[in-house]
Amino acid sequence: MVSLQQHHRRLARSTALILALLLGQSGAWATVCANPGRDGQGGNDALINSYFTGRDTQTLSPGTRTFSLTRQRGHIPLHAGDLALLLQVQSASMNTANRTGYGQLQGHGLMAEWVRVDRVEGEQVWIQGDGAGGGLIHSYVNAPASGEQGRRRWQLVRVPQYEHFSLQQDTRALPWDGYTGGVLAVDVRRKVTMNGHRLSVAGAGFRGGPALSLQGALGRPADWRYPAPSVQDRQAGYGHHASKGEGLAGTPVLLLDTGTRYPGGDMGRGAPANAGGGGNGLDLSHQQLGNGGGGGNGAPGGHGLPAEGGGRGGHPAPRVLVLGGGGGAAARRQGDGGQGGNGGGLLLVRAAGLQGQGALDLRGLAGSAAADVGGGGGSGGTLWLDLPVTDSLAVTIKHAGGAGAKDGGLGGDGQLLARGERGWPGFHSLSVAGAEAGFRCRPAGHWLTGVLFEDNGAGGGQAFNQRREGGEAPLPGLTLTLQDPASDWQKTTTSGASGAFQFRLSEAQSRGQTLWLSLSLPTGKRLPQLPSLNGKPGQRKDSQIRWQVTASADRHSGPLPLGLIAEPGWQAPDDTVLAPGSTAVLTFEYRAPVTGQVQFHSDHPALRGLLMDRACSGDSEQWQSGQNAGWPVTAGERLCVRVPVRFDGQPARIPVTATTLPDNAPADFMITPQQTSVKILPGS
Repeated sequence: MVSLQQHHRRLARSTALILALLLGQSGAWATVCANPGRDGQGGNDALINSYFTGRDTQTLSPGTRTFSLTRQRGHIPLHAGDLALLLQVQSASMNTANRTGYGQLQGHGLMAEWVRVDRVEGEQVWIQGDGAGGGLIHSYVNAPASGEQGRRRWQLVRVPQYEHFSLQQDTRALPWDGYTGGVLAVDVRRKVTMNGHRLSVAGAGFRGGPALSLQGALGRPADWRYPAPSVQDRQAGYGHHASKGEGLAGTPVLLLDTGTRYPGGDMGRGAPANAGGGGNGLDLSHQQLGNGGGGGNGAPGGHGLPAEGGGRGGHPAPRVLVLGGGGGAAARRQGDGGQGGNGGGLLLVRAAGLQGQGALDLRGLAGSAAADVGGGGGSGGTLWLDLPVTDSLAVTIKHAGGAGAKDGGLGGDGQLLARGERGWPGFHSLSVAGAEAGFRCRPAGHWLTGVLFEDNGAGGGQAFNQRREGGEAPLPGLTLTLQDPASDWQKTTTSGASGAFQFRLSEAQSRGQTLWLSLSLPTGKRLPQLPSLNGKPGQRKDSQIRWQVTASADRHSGPLPLGLIAEPGWQAPDDTVLAPGSTAVLTFEYRAPVTGQVQFHSDHPALRGLLMDRACSGDSEQWQSGQNAGWPVTAGERLCVRVPVRFDGQPARIPVTATTLPDNAPADFMITPQQTSVKILPGS
């Protein structure tokens, strides 16, 4: 008896084999897949992701295939075949001047991509990506803060690959701790069923600024930044202003005292990128105090009061996968409270559907109050969905920023992003490269694939074998149609740059019905052999070819190899004017569609024979006359035929025929001889 999990793994291996076959036939068309559905049924656990990062000084360059991981959170280790999301969490550069304009983004470097884990040995992990050589597409950097830029940090998130995901309780992310966390990501081959529960990253993003009781120092009410007090100064209460929140440009030293700080200082009202600014102390004795600013993300954070000393609201974040900004703290002299609120985290859902009542919760947390002042709220987080185009959203999406305490600034709303253009209100398009979603790699519905190419033996390949090899060129931009003859339903697609095409049907569209796949051969192309599709022979009528398809769920049709042959290129020179009694040598040009032989022939009495000019250099290789022997040619080769003509003064049209004889052609395939002609006109 084969278990359901074994069955899923076998199907995943079959899918990987199909993809490998397509890759071998279609060159650059390469889909990286992990193991869709390998984790079976999900929805019983509150925590589903594990988080990893490397050393504090570590750079992963584009093309990297292996690297070390030194920190882990979450109870599931990495295994071969796992799907993971690699993302740069912090790396932005900003304006650090102590004046208006502080905190504005100058660059962010916030990249992300999906990868497959191929091997794990101790701290070392090997991945398969969509970059050069199967490595990473982008660069990722772990580095401590410098005088010009705050800390930079990436993390790798293990993403479970479920067959179904039916929530039996709320599911949440581990909160960001300065190294890892803040991300809830799931990949589901079939559908996510909410059952009234939540997928939550509320308050799991960048952290709010911590509040300190300070007695005052030498800060000015107009400061945008100010150094954080040392450990000894904190014990003495010596310092000024309140801490900024945490964001994509760095982490204040009060949150993580290891190679962290914002350039120029962590205190003061300036908002560093999407983090809220801290409230200022408005006098030297730190008794007139400002409220913290709210964190930013999809919208800017609100400013804390008073206007001349409250923390500025965090700037809007770029349209990328980003955690919500933390709120700034309130300036404080004594007592507890005044912290900024945490931002919302990052929630990613890749599934064949999202159904049922429930909530996607990305809210930022509220700031806390201290006496008459309060911290700013954290911003809402970021939602990214990868669902079929036809999917609608019945769930509730909560992405508001947290409230500011007292007169602290409100956190800005989060971001709503999706793969591709969507009709969902408020969503923006964002593609994330790398390993494909499980529902695309192994859709629950029917999947039909194939590849179009020139099966002509170019570049050392073998012609007419229905396999793309050697230098045989792909055929992009050709339109294929999948149609239901019992209704008006049809889909069309075009072959991509590598000649590959695919149709993906949902479960609802895969009822075992009969469909027809059809292709109209383009002008100048012929199909020497009509391949079968999953054992069913194709049909041909003139230039129209088609195949019958049974659209069963969980089934793949193909890959269908369509190796076409072009008609030969055979071109005469322009019409020519000659003086009566003169002679001329006219040049005809031939391009070979396939490896084999070509014969040139003309019986016109004005011709004195044919000259072969293989390099089209104007020099004749050999004199020929009458019905010529075959000249060997290779696919794509261009050669010229020089035709000596003696003109008797009467207008004449001189035809020359090229007959192509392919090597190893199927018995019933021949290329029609091509004839073209040049017109000779009298002139003085």
